[in-house]
Amino acid sequence: MAVNPQQEEFRERAVVADTGAPGMSTAGAPVRQTSLWRDAWLRYRANKAAVIAAIFFIALVAYVIIVPFVSPYDPYAVDFSQAYAPVSLKHPLGCDQYGRDLFTRVALGGRVSIGIGFAATIAIMVIGILYGAISGFVGGWLDNALMRILDALYGLPYLPFAIITLAIFGTVNFWTMVVALTIASWFTTARVMRGQIISLKENDYVRAARAVGARWYRVLFRHLLPNTLGVVIVFVFLELPGVVLGEAFLSFLGLGINPPKSSWGSLAQDGYTQYLSHPYIIVIPSVAIAWLILSAFFIADGLREALDPRTQAAA
Repeated sequence: MAVNPQQEEFRERAVVADTGAPGMSTAGAPVRQTSLWRDAWLRYRANKAAVIAAIFFIALVAYVIIVPFVSPYDPYAVDFSQAYAPVSLKHPLGCDQYGRDLFTRVALGGRVSIGIGFAATIAIMVIGILYGAISGFVGGWLDNALMRILDALYGLPYLPFAIITLAIFGTVNFWTMVVALTIASWFTTARVMRGQIISLKENDYVRAARAVGARWYRVLFRHLLPNTLGVVIVFVFLELPGVVLGEAFLSFLGLGINPPKSSWGSLAQDGYTQYLSHPYIIVIPSVAIAWLILSAFFIADGLREALDPRTQAAA
């Protein structure tokens, strides 16, 4: 019968003889303690696609953070003598129509796009977790009322509602973009969190906590929410691509960050009018967006497999 190498690795790490040699099981041999996060790391590390995606994701984040500090070019200085300069050692990604170095501008645009993405994702997580946790924990008529409100909110179109929100604010900056992308995006998180809380609150350790007189807030914040951390981490990497893509779409329509600042979406919008003669101007930020989205999805898939105990049981 074939032996699963991942199971073999867990067995060697879990059973250790007195001599310290792995894989030897004798009477009275000490067993090395393990934990959910240790086992999750081993399962994630065994997923090659997820590991490669994490490396690509970290490389992209490092690029957008480091390059603007070390670049010798002013990303806002106009130099028409370098307009549409081709790819070279001096300009690794060429220059735009104003002679600005695209290698530096794409890094700065990535700071804005990834910053908005993470800020909006955190806001979505906070609102969705609180809403869903309260609904699932309290139950009864309050749960029914909150879910009916959520069902009604599901009818709100995501991007049109974001456009309306930006129009109400009348100005577009980092924080108004975060609000616009958050306001109609937290519904799925709330529904998933409600289901998790309803499932977890029936466990014996929750009944035991209530039996010894633990207050409701201790049961919720000490016993229930920490056990949803794995789902929350996965949802962060599932939600991040959608937020970044939404910001890019709004910026491509001209509703993004005001010049001279830019995001990946506004950089793609700048290259839209020149895509026939200079296609690289629109291709480069598009590739950066695709890089981020694909990396985040593979990371989320790897985390889901690593943090789900049923994956280990089925292996």
